[in-house]
Amino acid sequence: MLTFKDYKHFIPIQIRFADVDRLKHVNNACYHNYIELGRVKYFNEVFGNKINWDISGFVLARTELDHLNQLYLTDDAYCFSKIIKIGNKSMQIKNSVIKQNSDGTLVECGNCLGVLVAMDYIKQKSITIPQEWRKCIENFEGKNSLNFS
Repeated sequence: MLTFKDYKHFIPIQIRFADVDRLKHVNNACYHNYIELGRVKYFNEVFGNKINWDISGFVLARTELDHLNQLYLTDDAYCFSKIIKIGNKSMQIKNSVIKQNSDGTLVECGNCLGVLVAMDYIKQKSITIPQEWRKCIENFEGKNSLNFS
């Protein structure tokens, strides 16, 4: 099981008034937007200019999201991101949406497991994850922290 210390990447989340529903907490659908933003920022940091996103990259094939605690408009929230498994053509990314309480404690509000498939966008076909991309992930996460299948 991952702890927050296992994540090397996180971003602050700006909770907007429009994200809050009638029950005065962040609507469950907004978590996907927060996680997507975290994933994009993660890719920017990990891959830099190593991927030409007009030609190839990843598509999100599956998400599994658990809602654990409520998140409110005035909460200080963050999205943590980490690649946890790399296969031949796909990989798994783990995201956690957390809030920081006034006493500094971190509370996980939601966690998501996503499956990303490497794609050639021109040919519209899946591809083997290139070695250069794998190396970028290994360099960022540390080879020992990844599960290879």
